[in-house]
Amino acid sequence: MMAKVVYVTGAPAAGKSSTVARLREADPTIQIFEYGARLTEMVKARIADVRSQDDIRTHSALLIRPEDIVEMDRRLLEFVDEHRGRRTVLIDSHPVTKESYGFRITAFSTEQIRALNPDEVWVFFAGPQETRRRISEAPGGRPIISEEEARMHTTIQASVAATYGIMAPSPVYLFDTEQDRDTLLLRLQERLR
Repeated sequence: MMAKVVYVTGAPAAGKSSTVARLREADPTIQIFEYGARLTEMVKARIADVRSQDDIRTHSALLIRPEDIVEMDRRLLEFVDEHRGRRTVLIDSHPVTKESYGFRITAFSTEQIRALNPDEVWVFFAGPQETRRRISEAPGGRPIISEEEARMHTTIQASVAATYGIMAPSPVYLFDTEQDRDTLLLRLQERLR
């Protein structure tokens, strides 16, 4: 199996973390950088009131400073450099966040995405009704959003990913996570070979 670096993104409830976890179950050598979880741990060290990723999801722009993103991006690049060429690396991240005023994009610079140099960019998506259903069943701190907000979030996220693909340059693949989960998993495993 080729040791690829894959940037995995998508709007909240698109199925990123659960699918990445299943890929690792199938191949425990896969290295995962779950951006949100690591950012939560870093912010918890600074703000005592932050207890979980749910708090970050609920109050994102109020808790996450631009310098937090800069530091986490630096750690991500170190992580990728450490494993590149030896282990498959999956980066679970979404630079577009839903905020009380609308959306916020904390994207990589051209220099950062070129330094990250992903072999592929994967975008996971689901339809707005399915996204709302998933958030309503397991909110995890995520706000309940309208169908229009779900559609817009997915579209912006895919636009950022396409821009990364142009800048890197890397191919970008968009996967519908409403398809059969085992079929999706097989397709993703084939991409990692």
